Amino acid sequence: MRLQTISSNDRLITSVMLALIAALITYSGELVRFDHLYYDLGRHLSFKAAPSDILIVAIDEPSIKQIGHWPWSKRTHAELINKLNSEQAKVIGLDIVLSEPELNNPDADETLAESIRNAGNVVLPIVLDVPFAGAPVNQIYPMERLAKAAGGLGRAHVPLDGDGIARGVYMWKGIDAPNLPLFAQTVLQIAHQLPANIPSTPLQTKSPQTNPPQTLTHNNTEKILSETRLSKSDPRKINFIGPPGTFQRISYANVLSGEYPAGFFKNKIVLVGATAVVLGDLLPTPVSAYTQPMPGIEFQANIIEAMRSSKLIMETPIWFSCLFGALLAIIPLLWLPKLSPLKSLLMILVYYFIVIGIVISMPRYLSIWIPPAGPLVAILLAYPIWSWRKLDSAHTYLDIELQNLRDDLALYGVDPANFQAIPAQDPLQARIAKVRLAGEYLRGLHRRRNDTLAFISHDLRAPLATAMMLLEEFEKNKYSDRIMRMMRRTHDMAENFLQASRAEMANVHKFQALDLASLVQQVADEAYEKAATKQVKIKIILNEAMPWIKGDFGLLSRAIENILLNAVRYSPENADVIVEISASDDEIKLQISDAGPGIPPERIGRLFKRFSRAEGEQQAAEGTGLGLYFVEVTVNKHGGNVTLTSTPGIKTTFMITLPRIQAPADVL
Repeated sequence: MRLQTISSNDRLITSVMLALIAALITYSGELVRFDHLYYDLGRHLSFKAAPSDILIVAIDEPSIKQIGHWPWSKRTHAELINKLNSEQAKVIGLDIVLSEPELNNPDADETLAESIRNAGNVVLPIVLDVPFAGAPVNQIYPMERLAKAAGGLGRAHVPLDGDGIARGVYMWKGIDAPNLPLFAQTVLQIAHQLPANIPSTPLQTKSPQTNPPQTLTHNNTEKILSETRLSKSDPRKINFIGPPGTFQRISYANVLSGEYPAGFFKNKIVLVGATAVVLGDLLPTPVSAYTQPMPGIEFQANIIEAMRSSKLIMETPIWFSCLFGALLAIIPLLWLPKLSPLKSLLMILVYYFIVIGIVISMPRYLSIWIPPAGPLVAILLAYPIWSWRKLDSAHTYLDIELQNLRDDLALYGVDPANFQAIPAQDPLQARIAKVRLAGEYLRGLHRRRNDTLAFISHDLRAPLATAMMLLEEFEKNKYSDRIMRMMRRTHDMAENFLQASRAEMANVHKFQALDLASLVQQVADEAYEKAATKQVKIKIILNEAMPWIKGDFGLLSRAIENILLNAVRYSPENADVIVEISASDDEIKLQISDAGPGIPPERIGRLFKRFSRAEGEQQAAEGTGLGLYFVEVTVNKHGGNVTLTSTPGIKTTFMITLPRIQAPADVL
């Protein structure tokens, strides 16, 4: 199994697991309390100044103390409406349940109805009430005469989430059919400030099995008691302006006594409702604690402001939330395979808080809410899941490679049973011990290889050189030349093989700073004699003074000499061999061009392989096929590369590119 395949499988398995975790948590809603926590945090970070054209007339403790115990007479409410009407209030939202007649003062009902009728802009509430768990829903309308006199009716009911906090409303709700608009929506309709994206007429149910929508001025002045299902649609969350007390308030009693500046209510939305704790119309909200709940009338003020500024927050469909959460969950895989464990962990933590910032900012800037608990849990699990996959893959890969090592070592006489004799430990420690043992065997083989090279270097070449010398000294016969050629070829092959092996085993940590121009000049001097024999001129073009590199002098000089001597060998007489050195900020280029016959394109690709030569009509018969292999190994060891371009019949050019370094301090 290839390492790349294992890595791809790890990414795929991890991404699928993270996406499923995020999607399943989001879909199940099991961590909805954490979703609420992040939503509430965002609301505390999005406070702003309350609008000046929304006023709350508060039924507060001082008003109760001054006017008397609650409930007050409808005549008192009529007096308030008359004052607000005379002050030219744009709309009056009277959030008071007025479903029962005033038995001890029958004229009070008509008095209030007359005041509401004269104002023409009073909105009265419809209340949805469940007396106890499992009881049928009470849909409570105002008295008939009051409902007919009102400018409009609206549902003042506020639902609570599972944790008992009021965060939003349903735009439409009702018995059997969602046909009752919000109290705030009706207020904005009367004030002509309803935004275009909010429907201005009640939604009609599409089910033929439900009753037709009820009108907003129902004939029954008592209660509509139904045991049918409560229908609702279009949930929205509220973008709160601030904590309780943010909207401007004036005491109910102060309005009756005229204790307010002139024009205080002119062209303003006036909401009348209870703020006194004893009246119980209080709601826990994300922007208040249980010890300081928000009055229901102020909740309505927040709805009005959010609605008219198009800041009601839409909850995304469940499929979109799952898809978005899955996408956020797999993003860490962009860096987990590339960074170190510590950096990956730090990036996960940074990304976790970035996602929190994005999610809690969406309601404020985009007016949408996406539950974040699912993707956040998946993000926290990304690092351990990825680590588990990498550890499991490492075990698998180690097992495969250890088996390959045992098979390879068996070819060299190592008994595979030696690996089974390791004392039993935990799986990872056992694998490490086997790798250590394999390393010891490999180091032993490496030492034996060095011994073999030493044998070739001295014990094999020395007798060959002696035999060649003796053969030249004694009388020649008809076999002498043939024997000499065979011995010289054997000697050269041993020498080239030795040099190639030395290049393969070169220790890059022992490389030293070298002036490439001086090195090339020295190689050219050594090749001068052979070039002069063919009357070939070696021309050096230096475009950079003292181009410094880091390398091994012996290996580089031999590699450049191989190319240069080949250029001389294959160039015709009286030709020029051009050696050019150029440099940029980070690399040095050495270009050697001859005037030889060139190399066919189909043979260029195998020139740098072991024992491979570009044989042709004009190619020299001698050679071992290790010269250019040695060149490529040497250049690659020095962090560079070598390329060849050839034009048949014209020239061949070798290009060596090496990393450039700064000049040593002792040279500057």
